[in-house]
Amino acid sequence: MTAFLATLGGKLADTWLSLLVLPGLLYLAVMSAASVLGHGHAFDHGRLTGRIDTLAGGPAAHSPGSVVLVAALVLAASAGVSRLAAALGGGVERLWLGDWPAPLRPAARALTLRRVRRWITADDRYRQALTARALRAAADPLGVHVPEADEDVAPGTPRNEGAVDTVQLNEARNLIALTRPARPTWMGDRLIAADARVHESYRIDLTAAWPRLWLLLPDTVHQNVQAARAALTAAARRAAWGLLYLLPALWWWPAALIVAVTWAGAWRQGRLAVDEFAELVEAAVDLHGRDLANALGVPCEERLTTAEGLEITRILRKGA
Repeated sequence: MTAFLATLGGKLADTWLSLLVLPGLLYLAVMSAASVLGHGHAFDHGRLTGRIDTLAGGPAAHSPGSVVLVAALVLAASAGVSRLAAALGGGVERLWLGDWPAPLRPAARALTLRRVRRWITADDRYRQALTARALRAAADPLGVHVPEADEDVAPGTPRNEGAVDTVQLNEARNLIALTRPARPTWMGDRLIAADARVHESYRIDLTAAWPRLWLLLPDTVHQNVQAARAALTAAARRAAWGLLYLLPALWWWPAALIVAVTWAGAWRQGRLAVDEFAELVEAAVDLHGRDLANALGVPCEERLTTAEGLEITRILRKGA
């Protein structure tokens, strides 16, 4: 037990140092440097070192009690700023996933409608290309294309050159959303798409089925899903730090570069984490849906079909 408590204490100390103290100390350092340098002396390190020398030569710097008090205040402020970043990270995550508060809902509806129009246009182009390809295949079953007399074909042009690439059109549609958009953001629609795709394939209500399925999943799957979820939280917290750096950017312009780089990296990491999380959820249903059916008493000897999925949904919804 003593060894366990010592190990746990070490891990807590490492976590406290890496998540609370160090990012907060860096932020306080940037704030202090910004207040000294300003826009006009953005990279004047001599001005900064001069202020440090002045503080070091003051009487307070030679008093042990003052040094300890200042150090304690700095550590407390660092932890407080980090907790603020964590709280802001929760808000950033809600914005990314399209769960916007009431004052922003008109803007959310407008963005959602815009994304729906873009998705419908892309989907129509993709389906038209599929239809055109099917018609060409029906007219040319052997795959031999003979140009008409009045058809302008450049010498050396491949047979399918100029035909609409259905793969590219499908990718262009999926870049907007995998299914018809219902949220103002891609990340929000990516999670909704997982629910919609599972329901369309198996007729399973993923919202009701996931807690039960989670209890049946092996530890390795738990770890992978939790890691993807933690990556999203970390990305949102990093974006929150970017927002906090807007404050020193008001009087020290290089901080704006920190904002841009931090936010762009966090946004990219967040998209990857959401996509991985949604893929893992779908994969869990694909690979362990039969286990859920059998655990609920629904016979499923072979592959999971819509018949078993509908029965699972009926059981889990409890008549609702």
